[in-house]
Amino acid sequence: MKALPLVVVMLLVASPVLGAVGPTDGSSHSSALDGATHAQVESPSNETIHVLDIPSSELVRSTVEAHHVDLGPSLDFSALRAGGRIQTGASLERIESASDDSTRQQLILDELNGIEQRAIALQSAQRSVIERFNDDNLTARELLIELARIDAEARALNERRVALRDVTSRTSDFSISSGRLAALERELDTFTGPVRTHAVAVMTGEADAARFSVRTSETGVVLSVVADGEYVREAYRTDLRDRDQRTVTYEEALDIVAENYPTIYSSRTAQNGTNVISAGDSHRVRINYNYGQLTAYVDTGSGRVFKESQTRPLRSISTTATATGVRDGLALTVDRTYPGGPLRIQLNESETGDPVDANVTIGLEASQESTLLGHTGSDGTLWTVSPSAPYTVTVIKGNSAVVLTADPTPTPTLAANPTDTENDTSPTVTSTPTESTESPGPSRTVPQGAPGDSPTVGSPTVG
Repeated sequence: MKALPLVVVMLLVASPVLGAVGPTDGSSHSSALDGATHAQVESPSNETIHVLDIPSSELVRSTVEAHHVDLGPSLDFSALRAGGRIQTGASLERIESASDDSTRQQLILDELNGIEQRAIALQSAQRSVIERFNDDNLTARELLIELARIDAEARALNERRVALRDVTSRTSDFSISSGRLAALERELDTFTGPVRTHAVAVMTGEADAARFSVRTSETGVVLSVVADGEYVREAYRTDLRDRDQRTVTYEEALDIVAENYPTIYSSRTAQNGTNVISAGDSHRVRINYNYGQLTAYVDTGSGRVFKESQTRPLRSISTTATATGVRDGLALTVDRTYPGGPLRIQLNESETGDPVDANVTIGLEASQESTLLGHTGSDGTLWTVSPSAPYTVTVIKGNSAVVLTADPTPTPTLAANPTDTENDTSPTVTSTPTESTESPGPSRTVPQGAPGDSPTVGSPTVG
């Protein structure tokens, strides 16, 4: 693969513990790739921001549903957090009060083995809840609750991992491989994500109710939500992993991400724009760019992006796929998007263009049911996530109503994953204004290529 033009490469240890382990053993490697300079351009359209998704041929279930504060899960999450802190505290107390160094060391190893075993159990638990959802034995709400519980436990386990790392550093004549600790951190990352975190915030009452998109295959899950002025998305596909091989280097991982997300990579910010941390059997590549943040995980065996999370401010999202309906003095515009993508609904007076505040409902064409989304507000705008099937948006203002039927657009799947490219043609859109009767370490540097240059072959030189 090609090597990318980088400015600063920081060789750091992902989890430092009494001795650094370099990338040659495949354990851990961190690179901070700063200094990229790129011209400011217009916000890229929604169609050019590539995402990890589930191919339509592998999709098992998809739904968009509203979720709100829920006392039962809220108490569960609180108990889980408290239980994790208590268990970590008890573990540390046993270690600190050990009668001799040998016992102390064995207790540390036992605790670390326990976290590793629990990580394996979480992998099985995540697979099981997806299977149960696919078999219609879990609702979308129940799936989100279970995934959020797994997320919360994984974070608690990682806090315990950090505590063990710290107590190890205070233990004489004893160390744990930094690669082992870093690989465990990366494995626990598999079970966490920003959408799951927001689901916890909603169910515990720390955030307002929100509509979550859920899409699953036999081996993967994609979640998305619009919250706090941002579009947030996470995806995980275990079918893109090959744990028996470790052949992809961190430089190649960065190439892979650049090829899969060309618009994001070309828009990366100059300061702290790109960071790569390699550990275990994956590389985590984080890119801060002019319009959001991407975190992509590259499998060291398959060389594929198997997990991602994206956060994008709504103000930066634009699209060329719009549909408009006009009736009764109202102009309704829907900025269409892909399934689970950020969907913008805009209502204005047809003659003056002034924004209109009105109730909005949405329903799938295949059903006769509609759901109240909310109202457009003083700016006439309402954001949500797109259904995966044709849908109808209805707005009602007094005795006036306008209805618009639209299809989701094709998903801009990863550019370098040809097997995920859909063969769908662009969906059609119909504007249907109708009467409605409803009411609603050492650093190394390499020469920097000119802004906009394509990746070129090269090697880092010692700075």
